Amino acid sequence: MGTEYSGERFLPEKCVGEMQIEHFQRYQFAKVFVTDKVVLDAACGEGYGSNLISEKAKQVYGMDLDEETVQAAQLKYGNEKINYVVGSVSKLPFEDHTFDVIISYETIEHVDENIQQLFLEEITRVLKPEGILIMSTPNKAVYTDRVKGENRFHIKEFYVNEYQDFLKQKFQKIELFCQYPSVGYFIAHANEVVQKENKAIDIKDCRYVIAICTNREIEIEVDMTDYAYFDDSMYYFLNATVHELERKLISTKEEADAFTARQETSIAQQQEYIKFLENEIRKHKEYEAHLEKDIKELKDYIESK
Repeated sequence: MGTEYSGERFLPEKCVGEMQIEHFQRYQFAKVFVTDKVVLDAACGEGYGSNLISEKAKQVYGMDLDEETVQAAQLKYGNEKINYVVGSVSKLPFEDHTFDVIISYETIEHVDENIQQLFLEEITRVLKPEGILIMSTPNKAVYTDRVKGENRFHIKEFYVNEYQDFLKQKFQKIELFCQYPSVGYFIAHANEVVQKENKAIDIKDCRYVIAICTNREIEIEVDMTDYAYFDDSMYYFLNATVHELERKLISTKEEADAFTARQETSIAQQQEYIKFLENEIRKHKEYEAHLEKDIKELKDYIESK
C-alpha cells in the first residue's frame, strides 16, 4: 500500500487546492492545543500533519496501520520530537494515560461501527484524564447526501447528531467546529482587495465537523480568521473537468450516432439482400414446378408408346 496515491490518502506532493487546504487547515488549528504536549496523531497517513504539529508539541507519535507508510514517514519526517509507529485504531499500541492530546482526522468513517466503538474505548484508555481529543469526520448530510455521492473508502459516516451522541459516551465537554468551503463572486478594480464578512453557517450545513472533546473545563479562544484560506484552483479545476466531460459526452454521442447510422445502413442492406434471396427462392420453386411438369409430360409420352 505505502504512499501510493489512491485519491483518498493525502499526499502533499500530489494533492493541491481544496484537499491541500483542508488538511493544512486542520493541523494548523490543532497546533493551538498541542503546545508542549505529548500528542498522538492516529492514522497519520504519510506523516505530513504529525510533522506540522511537532513545531509546537513536546513529543508527537504518528501512528498508521500500513507498515510501508510508517517507514516512509519515519525516513521523511522522523526526528527527536517525532516517532512513527505501526498500529491499529482498534488496539492502540500505547500504555494507559500516555497522551495529553489525541488527534484523529478523517479516520473514524473508514471503519465499521464495532471498530469505531473500540477506537473510542482505546482513545479514553491512552488519553490522560485531563486530556483533549481533536477528531474530525465528514458530515454525511452534506458530504454524501447533498451531492448524492459515495466515497468507496468510507464504511460508516455520521450525521452531526450521531457524531455528538457517539462522542458523549466518553466525554462530558464537546465543542463542535465547522470546516467548509465557501465560493464568492466579486467585482473589483484590478489588484483591489474586496472584503466582506462571510455569513454564519449552521453545524448541520458544514462539510466536515471537528470536535474538541474533554472531561474538564476548557476555554477555547481561537481567532478563526487566522485559519481562513482562499484558493480558486479547485473552482477552475472543476470547471475544466466539466468541460472535458462535456467534450467526451459529445464525442461519445457522435460515435454512437455514427454507429447507429452504420447499423441502420447495414440492416437496410441485409433486408434488401433477404428480399433478393426470397425472390431467387421463388424463382427456383417456379422452375422446379415447371421442370416437374415437363418430366411428368415426358413420362406420360413414353408410357403411351
